[in-house]
Amino acid sequence: MEELKNNDIDYILVIVPFIAEIIAADMPDKVRELRFNAIRQLQSRLAFYKELGYMESLLCAIARKRAEMIMRTTSKIEMEKVMRVHCPHYDGNKFVPDRYNVPEEEMISWAETSLKAPLNDIGYRRYAELFRQIFPEQAKEIFN
Repeated sequence: MEELKNNDIDYILVIVPFIAEIIAADMPDKVRELRFNAIRQLQSRLAFYKELGYMESLLCAIARKRAEMIMRTTSKIEMEKVMRVHCPHYDGNKFVPDRYNVPEEEMISWAETSLKAPLNDIGYRRYAELFRQIFPEQAKEIFN
């Protein structure tokens, strides 16, 4: 798992090169419009997360991963899958993420859930697992 980088200052700066690629690349207008709409939706979601107070480095990681998925997508059905917030499937023993899962965004989902009610043991363990993946140095201080 790639550790979040401190030099990611603003998620907009992460998204701009993807917008430039959409503008400059040779692609059908339908695909261009599909990707622009998805990028706008992503920006809106990230602005909401920022309003909630989440770290910019977390938002930058989500921006990068989602934008990369957007740039590989050419169909509306596939884009709907890309843009949906995915939580992994729980198989009774562990969580199994699919290819659309973004761990940083899943961690935000667990954080927001924990504000509404305490997490059960399974939810807490998943939240802690994600925290260890995303923030390994901080996790050493907290969990050791």
